[in-house]
Amino acid sequence: MNKMLILNEFPKINEFYEKYWGKQPFAVRGAIDSDCFDEFIDGDTLAGLSLDEDIKSRLVLTNPDTNSWTCQHGPFDESKFETLGESNWSLLVQNIDQYHPATSHLLRYFNFSPRWLMDDIMVSYSAVGGSVGPHTDSYHVFLVQGKGVRRWKIGCDPIENKEYIDNDELLVLKDGFEGDSIEVGIGDVIYIPPNFGHCGVTLEEAMTFSVGFLGPKYSEILSEYSHYLEQNSHLNKRYIGQDIDSKSSAFSIAPTAGKNIRESLIEVINGDNFSEWMAEYFSTSTHDEFEDIDEKQGGELLEDELLDLLQKGGVLTRPEYIKIVTTESNNGVINLSVYGNNLHIPLAQNKLVDWLNAAHPISVDDIDTKKMLELVTELYNREVLTFPYS
Repeated sequence: MNKMLILNEFPKINEFYEKYWGKQPFAVRGAIDSDCFDEFIDGDTLAGLSLDEDIKSRLVLTNPDTNSWTCQHGPFDESKFETLGESNWSLLVQNIDQYHPATSHLLRYFNFSPRWLMDDIMVSYSAVGGSVGPHTDSYHVFLVQGKGVRRWKIGCDPIENKEYIDNDELLVLKDGFEGDSIEVGIGDVIYIPPNFGHCGVTLEEAMTFSVGFLGPKYSEILSEYSHYLEQNSHLNKRYIGQDIDSKSSAFSIAPTAGKNIRESLIEVINGDNFSEWMAEYFSTSTHDEFEDIDEKQGGELLEDELLDLLQKGGVLTRPEYIKIVTTESNNGVINLSVYGNNLHIPLAQNKLVDWLNAAHPISVDDIDTKKMLELVTELYNREVLTFPYS
């Protein structure tokens, strides 16, 4: 049985993937500077978002007498919060990184993670006794504690065969799980891999920021790539029964024919077009309401106009809430995609990708070639780079 480790800092990046990612929970004391939470969303603003019909929100009510939970989905009326009382409830709101951009600054702490798999930041406000019950998730999550205190029980091993209580709204584990308990305060972070049981209970009025990483199902990947092939007819070749022999006559698909079909499919996936498609696919928002970025406020800039702003001391930065993905093709091109729209970057300019990964601020000193200016201008016009407060 594994035991959850309590660390003083995030693991080094190689250790994180080798030892923890998908394998073992851990907690980090004081991982996030407490001053940072001053700019993140507060409880009143979170409640205000839950009134919007376009925003996914839910209330989970705990009955401590019967050890049961009920769930209600938003949008809510403002008067709803006047009836909840001071204990045993939690408000959870999705996609806060998009609706409250200042909260997305939290993601700066997680550049060691696979940001291309990030789903969203969900934020919960919970009164004393608030809980959603013992459960597992199918995704990776970092639980970042804001104000208040919560006690968590974290499973020691993944749960393979899950049984749930009779509740259509919440997948609460019927028999609980074995695990370790830990109390967390502001700035503490817990990492929980998929299928590990966890259950949090609020001890002091609390805000919790859940940074979730959700991969698609293989069926979804195959379906979406098939759709891509249909849209690009020159790539969508037909199987014509090549190299079959007499063993595949009549109604029999011989092993050699089956092998040929599999190899043909693998050849399609091994092509550079698959790398380009992956960038498009994984940069597309997992939430329908964010499929496209808005038109740039103030319009686009020409290269000379952008250079002039940089020469006057302007500095470009990457907003944390913008979803980008890069892949490398065999032909020396880096595919950089933002919300499903690709930009091809020569491998010789790969330092630009490094800057984006590291959130490196780009100044006029970084613009050393005309090609770099062209690329930076394109990224600015796609809102991958912005001037702070512009």
